[in-house]
Amino acid sequence: MKIKQLLFISFLFNIIFLLTVAYIFRDKWIQKFVAMKGDSKIVMFGNSLTAQGKWVELLGRTDVLNSGFPGLCTYHFLGLIQANVVDRHPEICFVEAGINDITVGVAQEKIQQNYQVILETLLKNRITPIVTLTLFEQNDPVSKAEVIRLNNFLIEYCQQHKISYINLNPYLADSTGLKAEFAVDKTHLNAEAYKIWGREINRILAAKNI
Repeated sequence: MKIKQLLFISFLFNIIFLLTVAYIFRDKWIQKFVAMKGDSKIVMFGNSLTAQGKWVELLGRTDVLNSGFPGLCTYHFLGLIQANVVDRHPEICFVEAGINDITVGVAQEKIQQNYQVILETLLKNRITPIVTLTLFEQNDPVSKAEVIRLNNFLIEYCQQHKISYINLNPYLADSTGLKAEFAVDKTHLNAEAYKIWGREINRILAAKNI
């Protein structure tokens, strides 16, 4: 009887372990499936902030492809947009970029020019762009000033070209920058912040009936 109990306990532990592994890696597995299917309606295109989002879970759908690339700048995305967005033929692309450019000292004019080319490329290929305005970092006044300059440009450009945009800063930041309650470090977001981001994306998708 004791052996049967031990075997049963061992079996339960194995099941719990397998379920835990499946839970942790489910988003990556689904992403591979979405990439292989090749029919993603939505592409998330951006830097590490985008890459770290569990978009399948956050958006509650399996037609979203995460094309996030940690550490990259807007000039990198110019070379990646064809293979990672355009060739995927999505209906809509959420673009998030800029903070890495600011960190490494790329001139504001160049960042804006690169961003404009990214958005023009999407429009030319009949892909609806949605801009996620650049997020503030924690306690960095110099970075914050550059983010404000970039976002002011993006807001004006989006308004001129009837492009929707998401501004997360009113939800995630205060006068000093990214709030500690939403941060895992100076720049990156925690799970609570991603829930807010996912909520705003779903609001856009519902408005556009996608």
